[in-house]
Amino acid sequence: MEQTSAAVRDLTDSEQNEAVLTLASRLLTDGTATDGNGPAVAAEAAAAARSRARLAAAATPVHLTVVFAMYGETGRMVPRSEHPHGEDFVRAKVRQLDWLTAGLPGVTWNILACDDGCPDEPSSADVMAGIIAAEGYDDVAVIRLADLIGGKFPISPAFDALTSTNQSRKGGSILAALATAVRDGAPEGVRHVVLYTDADLSSNLAQVGSLAAPILDGAAGALGQRYGMDGAVLVKPDGPSVEPHSTGDKPDKLIVLFRHFVRATLIPDLARVLDTQAGFKAFDAEALAPVLGEMSSFNETFDVELLIHLAQRYGAGALAVEPIVFTEDFAATNFPSVDPGARHLAMVQQVVDLYDSYVAAVAPATGEAAEVLGFVRGLDLDAYVRLIEALRAEDAGDPTLFDRRWTVANLRSLVG
Repeated sequence: MEQTSAAVRDLTDSEQNEAVLTLASRLLTDGTATDGNGPAVAAEAAAAARSRARLAAAATPVHLTVVFAMYGETGRMVPRSEHPHGEDFVRAKVRQLDWLTAGLPGVTWNILACDDGCPDEPSSADVMAGIIAAEGYDDVAVIRLADLIGGKFPISPAFDALTSTNQSRKGGSILAALATAVRDGAPEGVRHVVLYTDADLSSNLAQVGSLAAPILDGAAGALGQRYGMDGAVLVKPDGPSVEPHSTGDKPDKLIVLFRHFVRATLIPDLARVLDTQAGFKAFDAEALAPVLGEMSSFNETFDVELLIHLAQRYGAGALAVEPIVFTEDFAATNFPSVDPGARHLAMVQQVVDLYDSYVAAVAPATGEAAEVLGFVRGLDLDAYVRLIEALRAEDAGDPTLFDRRWTVANLRSLVG
């Protein structure tokens, strides 16, 4: 087997993936904190150990349902010996959940994946079904979005109006899987926590206990945060990073911070949620159920719309934020450029669209927030690019991250 540098967290390395759980077990039994596999494995193991300890301390019967969407995942689903990007993620996720819940009375789990119209032959659903059959997994299943749209599986008016998987853009599959999980339910008298994650191994499922714990304590949801708060670890290609470096050293830092500034200003219920797009979020199934019928976004705005509905129904304080260890998985994934461009401006405009659709009628922007709204509405691509470049030019030596705020007068002067 190809050897991996101890400084690098390689999600295709099955021995390294297992080393995380082995070290986590040792942390829980004798406090051993390192094993020679490097700081990234150590950080992930510490998060897994903390998660299991929190789930055990809750001492509450709970059923955990993990869902994820799949599109073009046939390579990552198999071992590295069969594909250069292979993570064998179905078997790895099962192993992580088995480790997390082993010996905890009343704690059970299942996995539900939804094929988002994968074009591969065989499709992601076909490959996963083969793995399920080969391994004899009773608690793992896969569904196909194509079998549910067009009113066949009513969820929300917008979902029921879908006629093609091409209209889903991942959000539709996550919504279908969440709704299926909620309807399938949990054993009688057992709390049901439903979590969605990414198909790959970026977020180790052994961390699920850290999201379940606040829900078992009364939260409607718990949101994993990859950066922006104490305890969060972002594992980059050269190793683990924490703040102020996780965000502060990013070449697109000002793009991220400006977008958060707009979101926090226009959607104040989510101001505490610094990492809205992290694919590691858990919810109380009973609290989640009525919100699913309100969903209409199936693209990049899916996460934020879901959080808006939850905050409006249960209060912003019902959403807990929890630090996680997250490994950036660059293999077989497309990322936008770090230079300001149309795609980044579109993300800012999506925040305005969410405000218009779900916030304006119940909490309209006033004062400075209204001025920010007017400024952002007037940004074209050229002005946006000039703004980010000007913010970068004046950024030297400023340690402020997600607390950073700008006046509209300042922003207008930078645009020119």
